[in-house]
This record gives sequence, structure tokens and C-alpha cells, in this order.
Amino acid sequence: MRHTHRVFHNPPPATSADVRAAVDGGELVSALDAMVGAALYGDGDWKELQDLYLELLNHESCQVKALAATCLGHLARVYGQLDETRVVAALRHVRSVPNVGGAAVVALEDIELFLHPRRSRWRGRLWRALRPWTWI
Repeated sequence: MRHTHRVFHNPPPATSADVRAAVDGGELVSALDAMVGAALYGDGDWKELQDLYLELLNHESCQVKALAATCLGHLARVYGQLDETRVVAALRHVRSVPNVGGAAVVALEDIELFLHPRRSRWRGRLWRALRPWTWI
């Protein structure tokens, strides 16, 4: 088996229409690039992107589902706002899906960190204070 090296590249800016076209066309690599490009450099309509990623959480491909969860966390960071009740409920629902759960948990942590930084900071302090192995 031959090992191939992957090279990181920033995806180009994309719109939700680009994401839909790539997903509908079955071009997985293009769809994944467009998903990240739309989340990081979107046209400013966070609600449309949020609805798109919530829809993609039900896609047949585990890669698309996991990246949709990650992109919801990116939206929280980039725009600083989400329809938190819908997004958190959807991410909690997919937490138990194999190959997607880890991305959903990280996205939930990102949402708390970027939408509620004070609460996140206090939770971290409380966790550090209560860890018994740090008392030694």
C-alpha cells in the first residue's frame, strides 16, 4: 500500500448555491470544499447557511454530515449568532451517529465558546477546580 501525503489548502469562497450544486452533482470533494468555503467566507446570510448545514446533517454521506456539524461551529465563530435552539437540538441528535458524533461534540463546544464565552470560561474554571488529580 502506498502512502500519499495530503496538502492543506484553503478552500475558495463559496455560496450556498455552490454547495447545493456540488452536493446535488455528487462531487464529494467539491462539495466539501464548497461547504467550508461558504462557512468561512459566506455572503453574510448566516440563516441561509445555517439552514443548509442543518439539512446536510441528514445527508447519506458521513463525511458531509460531519463537515456540516463542523461548519455550524464555524458559523458560530464567524457570525457570532445562530438559531441556537434548533442547531443545538440537531447536533445533540447526531451525537450518537458513528463517524459524526465527534464533530457534533466539537461543534457544540464551539457554539458554547463563541456564543457564550463567559459561561464557557466559568465552566472551564469550575472543571479545573473540581478535578481531583490537580490537588496533588
